[in-house]
Amino acid sequence: MSNLFYRIFVSNRISPNSYESRQYTLVMIFASLGAATFGFFFFYNTFLLHYYTISVIDVIGVSASISAMLFLKKTHRIQLSTFLVTAYFFIFFVVFTYFNKNESFGLIWNIFFCIIAINLNGHKKGLLYTLLLYGCVFWMAHNGIGVWQHGLWDNVAFFRYVFSLLLLTFLMYVMEIALHRSHTKLQKLAEEDDLTQIYNRHKLRTVLQSEIERAERHHTQLCVALFDVDNFKSINDTHGHNVGDDVLKHLSKVVKSSIRVNDTFGRWGGEEFLLILPHANQEEAKIVCEKIRLLISQSDFKQAGMVTCSFGLAVYESWMNFDTLISRCDKAMYQSKKLGKNCVSVFMQN
Repeated sequence: MSNLFYRIFVSNRISPNSYESRQYTLVMIFASLGAATFGFFFFYNTFLLHYYTISVIDVIGVSASISAMLFLKKTHRIQLSTFLVTAYFFIFFVVFTYFNKNESFGLIWNIFFCIIAINLNGHKKGLLYTLLLYGCVFWMAHNGIGVWQHGLWDNVAFFRYVFSLLLLTFLMYVMEIALHRSHTKLQKLAEEDDLTQIYNRHKLRTVLQSEIERAERHHTQLCVALFDVDNFKSINDTHGHNVGDDVLKHLSKVVKSSIRVNDTFGRWGGEEFLLILPHANQEEAKIVCEKIRLLISQSDFKQAGMVTCSFGLAVYESWMNFDTLISRCDKAMYQSKKLGKNCVSVFMQN
């Protein structure tokens, strides 16, 4: 049963711990629940109540739900799929309110929209969509349209309806804020190196794999550089580990402030760092690495004195996998060490 759930509702192309993965799953769940609910009420309204106008709305709801699921599964365009699911639920609730005569208190279904909108779109957009729906519903109430056209609502009933809508909306809004903050904090812990406040190895692997797939798919250039701090053990032995930690933190700030917007930088492990340079050829990537190398060597590391780094640069080729690319970076970095350190070496096939 769990395997079936994962196959239908969970994407294998998105990191399972990411906020995007949560949104993907929620879109699939709400769309499938919508398809099941609309499908059930199609038969109920058609064959038992003979509400044929509502039945047509149910058919449209089933079609829209299934289409949204198939579209998301194929394209993984989460934001567009989220908007589409929210939009057709919005249209359904407005149209349903217009045609329903409240004979079975059908208006109660409107309370579910805030759950759908806020969960799918987050607390800001979700609240905006919810208030927009309430505006449409209350406008109908004011003008005696649909549910209200027979004047069956007294002031007490209307007050209870409005209060229940606003109370549930407030609860969903607060819960979504708390959930988003918790998820953001957990994601930061999962992706960020605790000492240097830059990406950790796990996040770097995810980004690099994604960049490899993108380069392969769009035939774009990609370079990767691995570098480490020269004589770092000597720094720790001479000045202590606290000074060594300060070196790593200061170095991270220097590099992070000097890379391009599309570049990705993080701590690979220990005193090793990884630099991912998409849309850069060998010469451009080497210029970036030389610039960073020079900035590091000219920076003031206080007690540690002058600090230098050795760089190993590799160019992605279409036949390569993740491990091959990293291995080439490592070999090029070793070459820099052999050349006397504090330099940039590019991997060359023997």
